[in-house]
Amino acid sequence: MKTNFLAGLFKVFAVVLGLAVLYVLVDFAFDIRPSRVQSSYRFEIRNLVEDKPLFLRQDNLVILVIARSAASIVELELAVSGLQDPESEDSHQPGFAINALRSRQPRYFVSYAMGTDLGCVIEAFERGLREICSQARYDYAGRALKGENKFQNLAIPDYNFTNNFNTLTIRP
Repeated sequence: MKTNFLAGLFKVFAVVLGLAVLYVLVDFAFDIRPSRVQSSYRFEIRNLVEDKPLFLRQDNLVILVIARSAASIVELELAVSGLQDPESEDSHQPGFAINALRSRQPRYFVSYAMGTDLGCVIEAFERGLREICSQARYDYAGRALKGENKFQNLAIPDYNFTNNFNTLTIRP
C-alpha cells in the first residue's frame, strides 16, 4: 500500500515538473506575456553619469540608458560617414525615434541591450557600444558602425519617462 502511494506521488510530481519545464521552454521561445504588460524601471536620473551606459535588468529584459553630454549630441548629429544605416531605414524603432539621435529626448538614449547580429549582450566600449559575441560596434545613438559585416542599428523600444524622469516604462 505504501509503495503504491509513493509511486502515485512520484507520477504526480513528474507530471507537475514536466509541465513546469514545458512552460519555461514555451516562455523562452515565445513571449507569452499579454501585450498590455509593461516593464517599469525606477532609478534616479540624476545618478546617471554623462556618456556612461547604464544597464537596467528586469525579468528577461535588459535595457540600456545613456545620458548624453552636449558634446556627444553634437558629435552624433554630425557623424554619418562611418555608419551602416545612418537614416535608420532598416531599424526597429517607434516613430518618435526616427531622428539622428534615435530618441524621444536628445539627452537620453534608450534601447534594448541586445545586439542585432547574434542577439548577444551589449557592453560599453571606447565611447561606444559593442556586442560581445560578434564584436559589432554601435555609437551612442545605437547606430551600427561600418565594419566587415552588415549589422542593423540597435532596436529601440516604445518607452516613456514618468515621475520626473525617475521611472522608465517600456511597452512591448
